[in-house]
Amino acid sequence: MRHSFRRPGAASRGERGSATVFLLGFATVLMVGAGLVVDGGLALNARQRLADDAEQAARSGANAIDVAVLRDTGVLAVNEAAATDLAVNFLSERGYSNIVVRVNGNVVTVSAQGTVDTAILSLINIEQFPISAEATAVPETGIG
Repeated sequence: MRHSFRRPGAASRGERGSATVFLLGFATVLMVGAGLVVDGGLALNARQRLADDAEQAARSGANAIDVAVLRDTGVLAVNEAAATDLAVNFLSERGYSNIVVRVNGNVVTVSAQGTVDTAILSLINIEQFPISAEATAVPETGIG
């Protein structure tokens, strides 16, 4: 009878390197997961910042009261040109694009878009996330 002796812990030739392939695949999955968490968090934070800025731009536009109409008639009316200028200037100073301002009576609606650069997902050619937000404001009297 012949016995085959192998060193303890020695892998057969067919299994060499399989742990390396597994670890490389697992590391890639972990990096993508970390990228989604980190870059996704950055995108959510930037989206909330854009929403806050859009709300402030809409409030600025809604504060563009036509003083002449208010004094002559007592009616609260938004000056469309001034509201648009205020909102566009506010958002463009912060680097947003595709800014749209709509004034419908006294309702000022502002929308804008931006992008967020990725930190980790750029390793797999995902360079940016697009973000957008919209906000609406109306003027109020008697506040304060």
